[in-house]
Amino acid sequence: MAKKIPLILVIDAKSESKDGIVTVKGTCLTGFKGSRQTMDTSRVTVGTAEDRQFFDVRFGSKKGMPAVKGFRLNRFELSFPIEKALWLDVQNKVFVYYGGKKDEEAGIVPGTMYYSAADRRTGKGKTGRLYFEGDKTVFFRQTRKNTVYLTVRKTDRYDLPEGINAVEEAVEKARKLGPSDMVLMYEKNCERFEESASVLFRNLIDIGYDNVYYILDTESPAYDLVEEKYRPFIIPKDSFSHLVSFFRCSKFVGTETVGHALSLRSSNKHIIQKVQDSDLAHVFLQHGVMYMVSLDSEMRAEFRSIERKLYRVVVSSQKEADHFIELGGFDPRELYVTGLAKFDTAFRNEGADRIVIMPTWRRWEINDAENRFEETGYYKLLKEMVDAIPIAYKDKVIVLPHPLMRQYLDKDTAASSMKGCFPPENKTYDEILRDCDILITDYSSIAYDAFYRGAKVIFCWRDLDDCMERYGGAHLMLDKDSAFGDVCMTAEELSKAVRRAAEGTRPEEYEKRYKEIVAFSDGRNTDRIIDHLIKDGIL
Repeated sequence: MAKKIPLILVIDAKSESKDGIVTVKGTCLTGFKGSRQTMDTSRVTVGTAEDRQFFDVRFGSKKGMPAVKGFRLNRFELSFPIEKALWLDVQNKVFVYYGGKKDEEAGIVPGTMYYSAADRRTGKGKTGRLYFEGDKTVFFRQTRKNTVYLTVRKTDRYDLPEGINAVEEAVEKARKLGPSDMVLMYEKNCERFEESASVLFRNLIDIGYDNVYYILDTESPAYDLVEEKYRPFIIPKDSFSHLVSFFRCSKFVGTETVGHALSLRSSNKHIIQKVQDSDLAHVFLQHGVMYMVSLDSEMRAEFRSIERKLYRVVVSSQKEADHFIELGGFDPRELYVTGLAKFDTAFRNEGADRIVIMPTWRRWEINDAENRFEETGYYKLLKEMVDAIPIAYKDKVIVLPHPLMRQYLDKDTAASSMKGCFPPENKTYDEILRDCDILITDYSSIAYDAFYRGAKVIFCWRDLDDCMERYGGAHLMLDKDSAFGDVCMTAEELSKAVRRAAEGTRPEEYEKRYKEIVAFSDGRNTDRIIDHLIKDGIL
């Protein structure tokens, strides 16, 4: 049965906010993809994946006026309470729904709202008007495929007049100075100095490169990790020098997407244009082995192959490379099969005996976590993991919340029983893993880091199906037959697995499975990456 997809293509629109309600008004085209059937707008609802009626939508007429290829011209009005938006995911695709269950059975599936009818399938990174509520910014944005997303995130300095002016000045300064041959390196939000980018950065400075710079928040505890000899090559985050360098640079090497090199999910047109610039060279070092959640997930679209002058991704084996090729759309030539640089400096202390608990973050719960952390699936899973540890091993537990979740745990009184298990905030993951004997996680790539060092890994997949659905129809690359640790679905199974791991050694089968995904253990990953960077003209 052929599927029918309802579409709304925006021609023009203006928005305003009054009494806490954001309203967007304009003209649009309505219709079904590949069909000349007239859309009955009285049967249309517009919403998110979580709430198909999140927006209140109204049209000027039931059918509109005939336009092109079966589409009809109409007026529309879309509104939502800004207070309600604060509970949404950080990024929310806007879906167009049509009719009810009978229509779905007849082959009508959720459709799409396109940001601009004129842009067709190619987005230009446009954003709508910004709305501020507390410390949050809410705005509509255009994706690369021209679809509409509603973004709800913490207010960024470049949303505000002072930051906007600084960007304008930096763009003009960069234009006058012209392009630079510098290589800009960074880790997550320019706030870390402990992963592959910092390892590679040190190596490059040590062998004599003087055009390599590392962006880092000098107010962050991570700055204390930077040895004196490397500090002349540190560019302070959000400084004017940072802004000018960002706009002059065409070579980015980091553990995250290019947006992390300045401002993630920016609303600033200059930053968006730079991040999407196809003339950039970007080498993605990976922040962790990505053979975990499938790359065909809608939530992982930013890690799929995109048009760049040069785009390369570091992977740890041919098996992981195949994942990027088959589900991420990469050409084999875009992949460095070298192993991650950070593994070259990874080790475990003699006598390591800690049980480290770290589920991965859940982007769809970030805003929810700020408002009611105790109700999130993340908190419930974390508490269940802690409670499942046998009494004999309770004093060995370290609770290592994802950084984006830690801030809410600190505020939450119900989590006070866990706080004694939190490591000091200035202690890095690398330092904590040096003392790890058992790691308990759900889908975090930290499992690969811990196992590499010699720890035993336990996976807790209690809410696997729900999480994969929220990832946007993803699936886990590992299963019970390929996981390199015990897989638990209940607290009772987890408790037994902890006892088994504490009293035994790693099964040979787990060693074999891990080696298929992380093939390199000779300490030369960084050397191999540098060879590729030279070959590709980055260095």
